[in-house]
Amino acid sequence: MIKVYSFFYSTTAQINNSICNSIGNNSNKFFRNNSQQIQLKTDILKRYYSESCYNNKIYNNNNNKMNTYSSLLFYNENNNKVLMVKNNINKLYKAVPHSFFGFPSLSSPEPTQLHEQQQLQQKQQQQQQQQQQQQQQEKQKDSLSTKNDNSCCNEKLLLNNKFYSNQLQLDKIEKVFNNKNSFKRDNIYYLGSLVTPYYLEQVKRCHFDYYLIIVKDSNCINKNKLETILVDSISPTDPASSGGTKEKTLDISMEWKEPMEFLKEFNLHRKFISPETQYLLKMLSLFSKTNNDLLAITEDKNNLGITIPLEFAPLIESIPVRSNTLHPFNSTNLIISQNGTHILLVDPGANKEGSIHMCNIIEKKLLNHLKKYINSIEIKNDENSNNNNNNNNSNDNNEQIEGQEEVEEENKKILEGKNISIFITHNHKDHWEGIGILEKHFPEATIYAHEKTLKNIESALKKVQVSGFQLKDKESVDSFLNEIKTSTEIKQLDCHTNEKLYIGNGGDRIFHIVSTPGHTDDSLCLFENNSKTLIAGDHIVGFGSSVLDFHTGDMVEYIDSTHGMINYLCPKIAIPAHGPLNFDPIILLNNYIKHRLLREEEILNAYKSGKTSLTEILDVVYGSLEPTLSFMAMGNIKLHLQKLKKENKI
Repeated sequence: MIKVYSFFYSTTAQINNSICNSIGNNSNKFFRNNSQQIQLKTDILKRYYSESCYNNKIYNNNNNKMNTYSSLLFYNENNNKVLMVKNNINKLYKAVPHSFFGFPSLSSPEPTQLHEQQQLQQKQQQQQQQQQQQQQQEKQKDSLSTKNDNSCCNEKLLLNNKFYSNQLQLDKIEKVFNNKNSFKRDNIYYLGSLVTPYYLEQVKRCHFDYYLIIVKDSNCINKNKLETILVDSISPTDPASSGGTKEKTLDISMEWKEPMEFLKEFNLHRKFISPETQYLLKMLSLFSKTNNDLLAITEDKNNLGITIPLEFAPLIESIPVRSNTLHPFNSTNLIISQNGTHILLVDPGANKEGSIHMCNIIEKKLLNHLKKYINSIEIKNDENSNNNNNNNNSNDNNEQIEGQEEVEEENKKILEGKNISIFITHNHKDHWEGIGILEKHFPEATIYAHEKTLKNIESALKKVQVSGFQLKDKESVDSFLNEIKTSTEIKQLDCHTNEKLYIGNGGDRIFHIVSTPGHTDDSLCLFENNSKTLIAGDHIVGFGSSVLDFHTGDMVEYIDSTHGMINYLCPKIAIPAHGPLNFDPIILLNNYIKHRLLREEEILNAYKSGKTSLTEILDVVYGSLEPTLSFMAMGNIKLHLQKLKKENKI
């Protein structure tokens, strides 16, 4: 994403000249007059900073911008299996995204809360006799059974020996059982809540309250009845991504499996499972009927992604960290892949406000991971050393001491980032502003980026220039993606080539570097072939369409790069630098091309009608726009006109 100041880098004359030279336009009107130009710049800057403040506010207080769900974990305690459903067709059922597996979830009016008044009442009850406690609980159960769906949300619900606001639609839940006697309200346990990350105001977050419902038989849930109650939780007013139906219909698949089996299938690239659901599956092993501790607690904004890994593809995490980027976004996704002592970090764009979050990720997540891994290796080495000493007491103690010193020196370098690879997708500052934080913690890390990107980055870290593989034809791309090298060959290559990053001691995790010019002339993407995950930089965004750089972007190259992604990479997951991930990237990329070409046709028609200046074309094609959008739209028009000139259409 282009930082605001880059929009104003060229003077009016420079922009006009570049347009005139590229399209042969005799008119020299980018703005109608100089005062209009100055006023527009002022308006844009004022709007940018006011919107940044607004984004700060809604980041911290945007509960009203959430979809709230009660997620139901039907758990068969006889065989340790839990029910998961797959959303086969619907793009509007946000609780379980299209093509994902997740827990069946009902919409709720508001998040579940522990009532302070009821907490006090609970303490008082604990001081009373056991008989009085039982009477109080029985009274609570009786009141629940006499209420209907509309009134249940005003009740207090006793779960885990605590009183909560009852957001559960108990009558609806009872209906999904083939036999109503199979549903016991005593067998409901509250596990806690999680909230999906904040990306931008236009995309609602999801708040999940998790309820464990213990059952005795995996055949007790009726699929058709479950679909019926879930349909009411579809939100037709939410923005819908491409692909799948956008109607209030639902088709689900049901599977009962042990929690670790679901996680295994995710790691084998067989299932899409959201990070929140993965976390609950892992935590279920800690559940106990006698333990009242919650298994899920939402992280605050400065610790997002640390305890609960935001792992959307196997071993690839994406954490939004505050950055100086363009509205409507206010963060850049920090991509992390950890493999032993090797770590890949993509686009560390943290600004001053995101620095605390960035430091927490480094200290609580990355360093903690490295230390744990080193400790586990040391324990194994100690065990092997003890065995060797028992078998052969004549070993030279001096050799052991020297070997220990070498290990300690190696571990020191590892903790200083010897095996950390920092990859930057392109030169815009909101993708590398946090480099200084990484340099402070990991002085031995290495930066990989395009030559033009590296020239912009001031850092004492080691820099390695890469240019990426060009997406020209299917045969060469297939050969590139499927090339196999031995561990020895990879080590000789220093764990990287001009077109690949090998993450791991044996290079068993490969990120292919792909040349994707268009957004800028130095844009690169990463592609992980096993999961078909595209780390896309600013080639795509999580909402709307990407803004190409007016100075180094190129519409012809952008469309060619997009075609290459569709035809040769065939990604199943796309991680943008800004906004939520996309799990229908082929549809998204095709829509990008369709949208660009339709806009280009409108621009060409306006140009042929005699509207030759940017402002004239803007009025015809875009109509009335706010100043910020007008400036970006004119840059877009400029790039389309340059494309049309190259193609000899004007």
